[in-house]
Amino acid sequence: MASGRGTPAAPAGPPAQQQAEEVSRHRAGSNCRAAAACCLRRLPPPPLDLPAASHSTQTQAAGAEFFRRRLQRAAAIPPEQRDPAVHAFVTSVQLMNAADALLLLTADGQPALPADTLEGQQAEVQAFLLTITAMHTAPKAVEWEGQQHNRLGRYMQRRFSWARGVGSAPYLPALEPLAGLLLMYLRSGMLPDRSETAQVAQACVARLAQQPLRGTISRQLQQVQSSSGHTMLTVDQLEAAFHYMITRSGSEALGRADTAANTALPRSVAMSGERLLALQPGTPKSLLAAATSSLGFTAASTAASVAGVAELTAASQKCMCQLMNALRCAQAQHSPYWIVITAPIALQVAMGAEVASRADLEALVAAAAGVPAALKQLTPVLPHSWVADLKHRASLVAAALPAVRAQLHGSIASFEHTQQAWRDVETASQQTLVSASCTCSGCGKRALGLQRCARCKQAACEWGGL
Repeated sequence: MASGRGTPAAPAGPPAQQQAEEVSRHRAGSNCRAAAACCLRRLPPPPLDLPAASHSTQTQAAGAEFFRRRLQRAAAIPPEQRDPAVHAFVTSVQLMNAADALLLLTADGQPALPADTLEGQQAEVQAFLLTITAMHTAPKAVEWEGQQHNRLGRYMQRRFSWARGVGSAPYLPALEPLAGLLLMYLRSGMLPDRSETAQVAQACVARLAQQPLRGTISRQLQQVQSSSGHTMLTVDQLEAAFHYMITRSGSEALGRADTAANTALPRSVAMSGERLLALQPGTPKSLLAAATSSLGFTAASTAASVAGVAELTAASQKCMCQLMNALRCAQAQHSPYWIVITAPIALQVAMGAEVASRADLEALVAAAAGVPAALKQLTPVLPHSWVADLKHRASLVAAALPAVRAQLHGSIASFEHTQQAWRDVETASQQTLVSASCTCSGCGKRALGLQRCARCKQAACEWGGL
């Protein structure tokens, strides 16, 4: 869905007295409910990250005007002319606004929807599905104005309180097993241990592989979508979202020394990358995730000495092929965003392993030449945190180009120098990178769009220049 170009339906918030239309009752077996409850009990409750300010929807997020201007510019571009990532930005904001409209809060910031009625649970499940659709649509963490109120976190905490036997009510049979699966997706993405995130996602994929259960979930997804007015995930896309979570979380876990002993993780991550490509073969996001999983397998297997030279070489070649396919896919879709995202990873692999052909190197150099213009084009129409990541990657591209050009000319004289330059840029970029969790130094609130002082690189405040 990351590259879908269809125009989403306008948000259709329900009246205050009726939070969602009726979803047809389809009963799943009591064993499905028990399995979901068991999985939920094993997960810790989600942390609450609410600002000290009022929960009123009138409270404006720090940097909201800055964010809103970028969103307005992005929305003003005709859908057929948008970069897929720009389109995903606009779409994900619409989906999250629709989810917020369903998750009503009381004056003191507590969930207002009844926890034990079909109507209240339907609205909750619909909001969860809207959220997961937005997360899978967006190439990075979703940014929207309503996130400061953390409605999703409040409702998830109430649901996990039930899982621990404290208050609340279980989902009604008519909403299972879909409701429990969506809740596990959202909670697993918040776990601090990325290997545990991958394991929970793998358990969910295993449930989706059970054919009778998969059919029930597919019907429930269609019913929820028919009552929302938005295009949301199909069962195949939901499975792809879980596989994407496995590849990303698993690859991050493989980069840590304490996971080296887990010899099963590299292969399971690589298998999820292959399955993701089978489910969504034509998107840069899927191709890049698959390449990252191959890269993680190579690195982890090398460190643990669990794969032979031939297998490692084949994995490196596969990774390079997937990266070049991702680059070509981004170019075919006219997506400067995905070109900037893919280029530094491809350049790094090309520098570190002799698996890139001359044609690949020439293509990478040509793509890298367009990175500055792409950055200039995307900066006014994407969230600040996304642009900060693009700037970081553009710096890495500039640092890697000398080594790739040297390879093209048959010289390795500047290779070590370029590797050091790459490391220097990586360190400097990480120090000044504005993450999705940045806060305003003036008010202390979660920020949507901030600028840092060009001199000290530390003080952050709302800025009205863009």
